[in-house]
Amino acid sequence: MSLSKRLTLHFVLHFILMLCFILLFILGSFVFLSLLILESEMKSDFSRMSEEYLDLAITIKNDKAVINENIKESIQKKGGWLQVVDSKGYVIGEYNTPKELPKRYSFTDILSMDLNNFRIHYWILEKENSSEVTIIYGEPLKSKQILNTLLRSNSFPNINADFKEYLVKNDAWIQIYDASGNVVYSYHAPPNLKFTYTEILSMKKRPWNSKVDISSYYFKEKDRIFLVGTYNPYYSPDHITDSIISASFLKSFLIVFGTLIVFAIIISIWYGKKFGKPLLYMMKWINNMSKGNFMEPKDKKGRVPILNKKGSLHKRYKIFKEVVDSLYTLSKTLQQNEENQRRMEKTREEWITGLSHDLKTPLSSLYGFSALLASNQYQWSSEEIMEMGRIMKEKAVYMSELIEDLNLTYRLKNNALPINKEKTDIVSLIKEFLSTFSTTTEAKDKEIYFESGQDTIFLEIDLKWFMRILDNLLTNAVKYNKPRTKIKVKVESNHQRTIISIEDNGIGMDEETVKNLFNRYYRGRNTQDNDSGSGLGMAIAHQLVVAHGGEIVVESQKHVGTIIKVVFYHKNDV
Repeated sequence: MSLSKRLTLHFVLHFILMLCFILLFILGSFVFLSLLILESEMKSDFSRMSEEYLDLAITIKNDKAVINENIKESIQKKGGWLQVVDSKGYVIGEYNTPKELPKRYSFTDILSMDLNNFRIHYWILEKENSSEVTIIYGEPLKSKQILNTLLRSNSFPNINADFKEYLVKNDAWIQIYDASGNVVYSYHAPPNLKFTYTEILSMKKRPWNSKVDISSYYFKEKDRIFLVGTYNPYYSPDHITDSIISASFLKSFLIVFGTLIVFAIIISIWYGKKFGKPLLYMMKWINNMSKGNFMEPKDKKGRVPILNKKGSLHKRYKIFKEVVDSLYTLSKTLQQNEENQRRMEKTREEWITGLSHDLKTPLSSLYGFSALLASNQYQWSSEEIMEMGRIMKEKAVYMSELIEDLNLTYRLKNNALPINKEKTDIVSLIKEFLSTFSTTTEAKDKEIYFESGQDTIFLEIDLKWFMRILDNLLTNAVKYNKPRTKIKVKVESNHQRTIISIEDNGIGMDEETVKNLFNRYYRGRNTQDNDSGSGLGMAIAHQLVVAHGGEIVVESQKHVGTIIKVVFYHKNDV
């Protein structure tokens, strides 16, 4: 799988996992906030508890109700009690219940339930298998206890001294209202206290919003309402409860938000280590390479971070395997290029030094002979003058050829040399060239012969530059080999290509010489016996072959010999 596809797949999977985690976290946070708010509401006033919270807090196991500890704590705090009744009326769970409460309720018991000393609240829960359970919650009602004491006394409806003392002792009060809502009797009540019927109904409907706890009794005979009131121990008005819930919500929100921040930091650190650290390391490596340091960066302990103890790629970097491999390749290539550049510079300096020597030697001869001729201290004979002229001409020709070679190689390099091809029989051409070349001074001590399996081979060439190719290659073969070296020029052709091979059994070349043979500035290691060359001959031959659309292949082995194959491809075959 390619790097782009692997990174895409990696990020998509991470994004999906992150999205799922965030959605689950948000869902869990909502549940957590809801439970916390419901719990805060329960602690404030259990009678306002929602069915949803009770459904979670009370579970049924083996026909027995298990009550959450938070519910028990809240009931205990309020001094109340709780029973769980199944659909058949059986009590399957209870907490803090008075002894007089039954263990089983009939149809009429549930509907007519009115305990003297408690305020009753009901919740209906639907459990597993569609079975219903009824939650009965009762909380002590002091005002009702006092009212019941009055109703059970022999003096009722009169208020005697004993009851007045009982009221004072319990910090309670009593008021009697007529049909018009006027207070006809009041004892131990706050001054100017008078309720409207709407206030009384509101206190009965939402007792937690009132500072006083009231219980009433209608005395039908005199059309009077007896109202007993005490301090409300369950006073928890809506705004206070809302404040508690808001505080709980804010606290929960801060917890959730803080958790998200911590999660974001952890994910950032994780992503930084998984993706950022490898990227920074590779950027550092690239930066080092731009400064000439091609080795992979190391940590403070001198270790290469991208490799594990076994020397293989660390799992953190495996996703960037192609990039790391490319960096290694680039590093190696740049290293080789730098080495080649240094070798090239050294070779160029050596070549310039040799070329300067090649120019300086004939110039010295020209200068010396010209100085002698210009001197009047000696009378030169005509033979001496002719000899000096011949040498001066020879040196001038050599310098001219050297300069021409320099000009030619740069024209070839810049594709500025016109190649005018014409169809020519190269078999007869090479035979004629060899017959002349063999008579040269340097070639006289070599055995040169020609071989061809065909009498005529026609090839489209530029005659002048083709002859230059042959001359340069054969000159190199005879110049740097020992006497009696056998040199064979072989020509073979088929419908695809024509190959001209120059084979010798001479001293051969090492690998470095073969590698740099066509370098413009290179003089082989085998040239110590003859350093008069410019170092351009083989480079020119190679460039001329390329200009003809061909190529040169060199095979050589030390002390065995050399084979140079010049390959010309026929038209429409390459």
